Amino acid sequence: MGNITFEQLPQAVSTLIERVEQLAGKVDEVLCKAAGKDTGKRSLLSLEEVAALLGKSASTIYAMTSEKRIPYRKRGNRLYFFEDEVMQWIEQGGTSDTGNEEDFNKRLEALRSGKKRKPGSLRTDNKQEAL
Repeated sequence: MGNITFEQLPQAVSTLIERVEQLAGKVDEVLCKAAGKDTGKRSLLSLEEVAALLGKSASTIYAMTSEKRIPYRKRGNRLYFFEDEVMQWIEQGGTSDTGNEEDFNKRLEALRSGKKRKPGSLRTDNKQEAL
């Protein structure tokens, strides 16, 4: 493609999107092959496949990854799940070993010692004028 005019811009953007999707697919294939070569039987699962496997929604899986409750890998803005890790996680009862007990206790203590405030509508010090 040479110089693109304003009128050609929508078509050019569409072409770019298609090519990026093709590249992303090829990268996924290469990652799958590389994972398979390293361990023999390792295969990658998509977010949708993990959600279907666990019987959860995609948003629940996102929440689980943000809380580090499920094993995953992240490359750029894409999430990857290895089938053997997910299956091992399920066999362990769905618990994650990403944090140790000391970290958990520190976080729990920080939450307990944090300020506790009632919502504004429940406070007794805020006098609301009756109309």
